[in-house]
Amino acid sequence: MASIKSHTIVELGHASYYVRNRLEYTLPHEFDIRDGIVPAVVLHTQGQLITVDFLQSEFNRYDEEDDVFQHQFSKNNVLLLVYDRDEELAATLPEPVARFLSSGSSTFFFLDGRSVSLPDGPYFLRGRNLHQAWRLYSDTNQVFTLPVISADSGRPYTFQPLGLADSSGLYRAVAVPSRLYSPPTPERPLSGLRITVKDNYHLAGVHSTLGSRSWTKLYDAQSSTATLVRQLIDLGAIVIGKTKLGAYAGSEVPPEKTIDYLAPWNPRADGYQGPSGSSSGAGASVASYEWIDLALGTDTTGSIRMPAATYGLWGLRSTWGSWPLEGIMPSVPAFDAVGALARSPHELRQLFRTQHGHQKTIKPRSILIPKDWFPMSNIGQQNMIESFVSILKGFLKVPVVEISLEEEWSRAGPADLRDKTLEQFLDKSTYSPNYYDGFHSYDTFRQEFQQKYGFPPYTSPFMTQRWALCDDISKEERDQGLKVLKVYDAWVRDHVLKEGIEDNVMILPLGRPGANYRDIAPQPGGEFTTSAYDPMDFSSALGLPQLIIPVGQNPFESKVTKRIEYVPIVASLTGPRWSDESLLNIAEEAMQKAGWETTVLCGTLPFVVGSNERNTEDIKPALEL
Repeated sequence: MASIKSHTIVELGHASYYVRNRLEYTLPHEFDIRDGIVPAVVLHTQGQLITVDFLQSEFNRYDEEDDVFQHQFSKNNVLLLVYDRDEELAATLPEPVARFLSSGSSTFFFLDGRSVSLPDGPYFLRGRNLHQAWRLYSDTNQVFTLPVISADSGRPYTFQPLGLADSSGLYRAVAVPSRLYSPPTPERPLSGLRITVKDNYHLAGVHSTLGSRSWTKLYDAQSSTATLVRQLIDLGAIVIGKTKLGAYAGSEVPPEKTIDYLAPWNPRADGYQGPSGSSSGAGASVASYEWIDLALGTDTTGSIRMPAATYGLWGLRSTWGSWPLEGIMPSVPAFDAVGALARSPHELRQLFRTQHGHQKTIKPRSILIPKDWFPMSNIGQQNMIESFVSILKGFLKVPVVEISLEEEWSRAGPADLRDKTLEQFLDKSTYSPNYYDGFHSYDTFRQEFQQKYGFPPYTSPFMTQRWALCDDISKEERDQGLKVLKVYDAWVRDHVLKEGIEDNVMILPLGRPGANYRDIAPQPGGEFTTSAYDPMDFSSALGLPQLIIPVGQNPFESKVTKRIEYVPIVASLTGPRWSDESLLNIAEEAMQKAGWETTVLCGTLPFVVGSNERNTEDIKPALEL
């Protein structure tokens, strides 16, 4: 017999809700609930005397802490009061409370907390059956490939596609549970944290698209969930969907490169700025929607860092090897790293504090500025970076040291290798493994697709060109590139960062200073650089953590709105391996001491426009450093 799957959607007040099919609780027979679906609120009395003030205070707290709850849940509803005291309660409420509930057409019932395990928050009653209320939001910037919910089967690592449109019918709907259902605990510190995952992470029960229609056509829904995602679920995180990426985790951006799926919309400035890849949907998700806390992605050669710069977000490419990559489609294993994006350092710290035993605290002796790549060409952007360096210097109380990697190499590089400049020595050291592995990681896919359909999978012109670069790269050249990088890595650790001795940190340039319209093809060149003597390759080649910090915004005259708009400006900080959390702490505390805003906004502007040189408003007058 065919099974019938159905969704129940409820319009309440100004919002739409998905009534989760999973049954949370069934009221005893003596509770006579009217037919149909009615809003319900679960409220634990916590030994408090039930008064009108108590109820109003709790409803107000729910409204402040939770975007799913609204005051409409407290009207024409059923109030389930869960008491935890040993003594029996009276069958009736005090008269003022009864009048208060009656004025809102509310019915109340007492439930014994010793036998009922229900979290506080909004619900829906269908007859006597209680169901969770998940609020539906519209994906107006089209950042998701697939909104998901936990499978009703109860298996914690299995998901099902939501498959709903919003009330307008124009956009996908995304469901989020009440934050009141999942208060953080020491055992589950991520409880209630809403995360998205890039669509190269596998989730059991749903498809992985990798941004490719051919990949999606060949493979069924996944049977297992990525190890990292499983770990985060165990710690309480809530996965609400999979976000778009460039096909095969390549850096496809509009207008001419994204073919199989529409690229997400960048909410910043005039709404027509381009996204950055390949974690384009990840960045757009947290820059667009307050109801998303954190986006998981991957970074091989910049796929977290460039979106962080483009969307004006806190971003962190983690130390290579610090997070498990099982269940994430590999691209270039020697460079692949987990990364995350958020609007504040708080969410990133929550994530990285779950790395028990991996992180180390550093106390840098110097802040290094590589003259090889500084100053930046845009004066406004350069000035903002210098301001950040100034507050960092004042906080750490260490010198700022300008360093030339080329000159340092000629002076202190391995004696038998100094006949070459650093740039010459590094030639094709990242290029060869990047394009060799970036092609061969998909050998099995291409073979299986050809066997099943009799023709090769489609690739966009950009990815066709990218994969073709492998034709001129041998396995031996790939291996030689990695050997060169081992020498480079040892030299940087010992002579530049001086790990374990000075633990220096380094500022790296990143980001565009002005408009980057999604309808204008970028100038050719720079996409397939051959040398690792490049700031974007520095942390990739060496497996270092790299933190992106939003510090300001640059004005430009928009061709779309015909007015002044602003693009985000970021600083970028790298340091020794396993210093991920230290970099976060250093940057945040320096900014807080200087009175800089550390939380960015959703939407057009990352910061409220102000009159300082960073075009932002300080939280308080900057301290003299």
